[in-house]
Amino acid sequence: MDAIIWTGIGVLFLLSLAGVIIPIIPDALLVWIGFLTYKFALGHVPLTWTFWVPMTVLTALLIGADLLSNAYFLKKYGGDKWSMIVATVGLLAGPLLLGAFLGPFAILVGPFLAVWGLEVVRGKGALAMRIATGTVLGFLSSTVAKIIIQLVMIIWFLIVVL
Repeated sequence: MDAIIWTGIGVLFLLSLAGVIIPIIPDALLVWIGFLTYKFALGHVPLTWTFWVPMTVLTALLIGADLLSNAYFLKKYGGDKWSMIVATVGLLAGPLLLGAFLGPFAILVGPFLAVWGLEVVRGKGALAMRIATGTVLGFLSSTVAKIIIQLVMIIWFLIVVL
């Protein structure tokens, strides 16, 4: 039975890492479900406050990495709150609308095209390419940060319980 539960925890962790680039998958939540599955289904090694407090801080960083990175690059490249909103819509719609043609690249092209289109319509033709590029850089940097933070969380968990 332990092997089945550990397999489930491993699947949750892998799905959480996939959630970094697939916005529909709740990455941080899946990591926590993995932790809680261990605690309540196995719990051979008790998880104390020295585990839960750092995991809470890392989760806040995980969520903040997305917001801060995107906001930083959008501002740096001339975007505003509308650029951020449209980038989010493009992030969700890109894979749905362009996924069949572009595969995994749709997750980058969707926000880029959405922000570029917004800025052209708003009369910022000369800056549109720059702002759209900032959107992609923000997404890429937040993706790297989120993967690193999640790997730290998962490795820390494994060191504590194994």
